[in-house]
Amino acid sequence: MKSIKVFFAISTCIFLSCTSSKNCGEIFRKYTSNNKYFFAMKAFGGDKNSGDIYGDVEVTKEIYNSFNLGEDYCVD
Repeated sequence: MKSIKVFFAISTCIFLSCTSSKNCGEIFRKYTSNNKYFFAMKAFGGDKNSGDIYGDVEVTKEIYNSFNLGEDYCVD
């Protein structure tokens, strides 16, 4: 009985540590500034009262070149 409780406790800890929250949005503009690369994004999850949520995120050159306008990008 004790080993089952330990197993479930360890399993729960492992499961919870593996989940991650991500913030995703649609890329509506790409730009560079001072040799840094950015996506301007419209975030998912806004409600009808607040309207659209916009934000910018800095990315690497490789990521910048691998995504196009209109695609979804997620930030950890």
